[in-house]
Amino acid sequence: MTRLLREPLVHFIVLAGLIFAACGWFSQRAQKAEATITVTEADIERMSALYAIEAGNLPTSDDLRAMIADHVQQEALAREARKLGMAHGDTVIERRLAQKITFMLSGMDRLQPPADETLAAWYETNADRFTEPARWSFQHVYFSDPADPRLGPALASLNGDAATGWRQLGDPFMLQREYGSLPAREIVRQFGAAFLAKLETLEADPGAWQGPARSSFGAHLVRIIDKTEARLPPLEQVRPAVEAAWKEEMQRERTAEAIDEIVGKYDVVIAGARE
Repeated sequence: MTRLLREPLVHFIVLAGLIFAACGWFSQRAQKAEATITVTEADIERMSALYAIEAGNLPTSDDLRAMIADHVQQEALAREARKLGMAHGDTVIERRLAQKITFMLSGMDRLQPPADETLAAWYETNADRFTEPARWSFQHVYFSDPADPRLGPALASLNGDAATGWRQLGDPFMLQREYGSLPAREIVRQFGAAFLAKLETLEADPGAWQGPARSSFGAHLVRIIDKTEARLPPLEQVRPAVEAAWKEEMQRERTAEAIDEIVGKYDVVIAGARE
């Protein structure tokens, strides 16, 4: 008996039997887990929170039972679809999975607040993102024809004794005749880039009418009441917004690096592509 136990063949058979039994046990356990749908407390809390956001109040017990039933049904159908290989090659599913892992990667590395020097340097580099735009407050008299012969006499009249009747001059205008603190981008949106370019050459002088300034509508005689130059606020005035933008950019860069690292694990073969 002792001699038999020392035989390598016996050792091999016993080891194979143990491995087979372990595989069977793990297989049964995996099958049991696959056949069991568990609704956790976290699942219930998540469903309740989503319901509260959409409905504006907490779910009743009937609402909760219905949501749990829907969750169980969805999980069961999803598992059957996976067994049938339906998830493979489905663009919508693959895109959703990619989005989920991207979201996971973006939340893995919590950024610490930047050093003052780091934030100041980043703020200087990205100054255009935080620069407050130039603004104009102005009145205008509109002429639909840029070559209207009334333009010259109207400008002389406006700068003379008849300046108080400026609203009655020119042609009817569909928008406002007076604007306050209008930013450059809004001026371009409403009147066009040529109108803004002309405004930028005119002085802010409440006592003088100037122009004409051409727009997408026609021509305008303009009185600039006030002009505020574009300015970059001191960092301390906008620090929370700057720090949030810095963190967003840094997180985006780190997520991109993590994705590149994952993609780098694979050999990519593109049909028809030359080496």
